[in-house]
Amino acid sequence: MKVLVIGATGKTGRAVMDALTARGAEALAAIRNPSPDGVRFDWADRTTWKPALEGADALYIVGPYAQPDADVLLRDLLATATNVRRIVLLSVIGADKLPSIVPMAGWERDVQNSGKEWTILRPNWFQQNFAEGFLPALQNGTLELPAGDAAVSFVDTRDIAEVAAIALTSDGHSGQTYELTGPEALTHTEALEILSKVADRDLRYVPLDPSAHTEAMRAAGAPERTITWQAALFSQIRDGSDATITNTIERLTAHPARTFTAFATEHAPTWQSA
Repeated sequence: MKVLVIGATGKTGRAVMDALTARGAEALAAIRNPSPDGVRFDWADRTTWKPALEGADALYIVGPYAQPDADVLLRDLLATATNVRRIVLLSVIGADKLPSIVPMAGWERDVQNSGKEWTILRPNWFQQNFAEGFLPALQNGTLELPAGDAAVSFVDTRDIAEVAAIALTSDGHSGQTYELTGPEALTHTEALEILSKVADRDLRYVPLDPSAHTEAMRAAGAPERTITWQAALFSQIRDGSDATITNTIERLTAHPARTFTAFATEHAPTWQSA
């Protein structure tokens, strides 16, 4: 089976490439600047779509978050992918509760109406965010977010990738929406305590006022869509929605979901002082 991975350089895409290879599938990276194991694909350049899709049996799709016409691009891509049989879409936990300006729920509907075998993945916040997106703040010792003191069942992207690879390469997952979480729910304070212990340094979480966070993003020039998107995601944390724990990863992969402590221990040097 040949699987085209759209978003192959991202947090889940890299892991999906590895998971597909481990299952014996032919994994092809769809990226703007292709490497020897990839093809050129650019959401903003439709002339790259058909050549990239050629010969693909299945697609793993991370949607075009940064594109101004994000709400229509995925639907148009699915219409172009006439010979693709199977789709796995990366969405987000609580996608159906987010404001309509956030495209995930619309992408889910597009996939469901595509006439193809589809599986939707709704993961919680990634454990890897602490080693990537949150890293600059953590290098300075303090992570400030408008997440309150609510808990989140942070999930390892490698577990998401294993589920994606299973759904892409085996039967029995068509028409399924899988919520993917870690095995425990932690507040950001608790997560930072774990990181502090493994890194042997003081790392602190400071809850921000949501309105102040929004105004800071606006003052920094963030697009209104991004501001609304971020505000909605953090609101879901604060109302307790992201504390949900599911057994989906263990049920599908036959191993327990990776814990935050295991992730932190594995990557301890990341947060140690320079």
